[in-house]
Amino acid sequence: MTSIGRRLGISLFVSLLLAGLLISQGALWWLEREQRDSLSASLRDDAAGVLTAIGRDRNDVLTLDPTRLHPAYRRPLSGRYFVVLVGDSRWRSRSLWDATLSMPESPGMDPMLQPGPGGQQLLRYRGEYRMNDQPVTIVVAQDYTPVMTAYARTRTAVLIAWLVVLLVLAGVQQWLLRRGLSPLRQARKEIEQLRGGQRNTLNENVALELHPLVVEINRLQRHTEQQLQRSRHGLGDLGHALKTPLAVLKNRCNAQLKTADPALHALLQEQLDQMEATIRRALGRARVAAGVTASNRFCPADHVPLLVTTLERAHHRSLQVTVEGDQLTALPLERDDMLEVLGNLLDNAFKWAKSHIRLTLDQGDGQLCLCVEDDGPGIAPERRQQVLQRGQRLDERTPGDGLGLAIVSDTVAAYGGDLSLGESPLGGLQVVVRLPLLLGGRQPS
Repeated sequence: MTSIGRRLGISLFVSLLLAGLLISQGALWWLEREQRDSLSASLRDDAAGVLTAIGRDRNDVLTLDPTRLHPAYRRPLSGRYFVVLVGDSRWRSRSLWDATLSMPESPGMDPMLQPGPGGQQLLRYRGEYRMNDQPVTIVVAQDYTPVMTAYARTRTAVLIAWLVVLLVLAGVQQWLLRRGLSPLRQARKEIEQLRGGQRNTLNENVALELHPLVVEINRLQRHTEQQLQRSRHGLGDLGHALKTPLAVLKNRCNAQLKTADPALHALLQEQLDQMEATIRRALGRARVAAGVTASNRFCPADHVPLLVTTLERAHHRSLQVTVEGDQLTALPLERDDMLEVLGNLLDNAFKWAKSHIRLTLDQGDGQLCLCVEDDGPGIAPERRQQVLQRGQRLDERTPGDGLGLAIVSDTVAAYGGDLSLGESPLGGLQVVVRLPLLLGGRQPS
């Protein structure tokens, strides 16, 4: 898609080009017509001059006196010619040499140019006179080729000059357009920052024409945040309110129906599990739907060291914790969600690690990669999928409710990311989480 500035630039360039061509060509046409009218008047004067060169000889017969003619008429192919018809006599200028000059059909200026000697284009005038009661016809002609050549050169020069001026004007115009549209580009950049959580509102100190739009966008942003916050809180309250009744129903179902009515127990258990999974997905979407703002962005440089320190104090274990990539600045991810993910992963690592834990954060290809490794016993490949299920634990002796990795899996799924378990080079478990960064309007699934 072409930009507004480019479309405006092309439109103005084409309009200026057409206007310049029409004006310049019109002006040249008008000047050429003026020049032809001037030459037409000169040809009338030339015809009168030839007429004055006609006199009487001793026998009272009309004759032409060459000495009274303009010198150009005596120079061969000079570009100025005449033919005089007096009765049966025909006189012509010496400048014609051995060429002939055709006669216009009617008196006056001939509107059409006539080919002449040496490839010339002749402008002709025919005058009708009477001397001694005898009709005298005089045709004078002048070469129009120099005028045509001069106007062709002028037309080319004007066209080149206009194109140069137009290119300069186009450059100035583009500069003015870019300068005039810079507030729009700045507003677009701020909207992208707003979407990515780098700012809360748009700068309202803008051009007068943009100010109402920016104000309305800020109002819409505040209204949207309020609505999303209400929706998130409402879904969260509903989910938490339903958790307790579901837990009670599952306990009573397990206690009273497991042995008494296995079929009914299996049916109720399946339906309750589906309801619980639906609630978890709704809560996950509610967290992500609230979006990221400048105040709740995840900043590894600030949040990761504090989280590690908190876990070290909570577990009271002397472990070597290596953190790589925590120098990353604020990312377009919700802070509480990321702390919950990292908190559960690191908490699990602190429980099982022997002496070393490594956390790696890497940003690239439009996503954030989190990798938590330890040198603990790890998890057998055939049992890794089991620990991602809510409440499933491989070792009942270790404190915990078995929800850590399941919560991480739900959060990652809500963000449209993926979670994988593998074997760490340290010897224990390796957990890799990849989350798409919410840039350019991308929404989580």
